[in-house]
Amino acid sequence: MKTRFETIKDMDHAKKMATEFFSAGCGGPDPYSGRDTLTTHRGMNISEQEYMAVMDDILGALAKNSIDQQTRNEEVAIFYSLKGQIIRV
Repeated sequence: MKTRFETIKDMDHAKKMATEFFSAGCGGPDPYSGRDTLTTHRGMNISEQEYMAVMDDILGALAKNSIDQQTRNEEVAIFYSLKGQIIRV
């Protein structure tokens, strides 16, 4: 079985949207130009386990890049607030 990321046709665009999303979410200089969260994830049927795995990856990346704890907390709060627009939609 392939992971979701192995089937992305335009990985450069996906990375750009993720970077913009994170930057905009924590007050960075880049605006987010992508689709809204619900539209982006609708029909993907993302499970709770997949959602938590991505959360773990995000937290690991933030720690690896020495992002301060307040910013980490803000990112986690943003993603938890959006989980209803990501899981099983």
